[in-house]
Amino acid sequence: MTKFISINGHTIKSNSRHGTAQPPIRIARTRSDPNPIYASEVEISRSARLIYDPTKAMLRCGARLVLVCDDVKVIR
Repeated sequence: MTKFISINGHTIKSNSRHGTAQPPIRIARTRSDPNPIYASEVEISRSARLIYDPTKAMLRCGARLVLVCDDVKVIR
């Protein structure tokens, strides 16, 4: 099953400012997944594509750069 992975830059900036460690990696099961999984580390299958579209958001969260792969294992 295809998964969509994006990085939340706002979370990374917030962690730097506030000394927190919120997970910035967002894993969605569909393009409009209402309940994505957040992680700090993931293992990605061999078959993956990194896609950037500067003209429109590729996911509901507004991401324009996503990693699309068949299998993802959340490490932490």
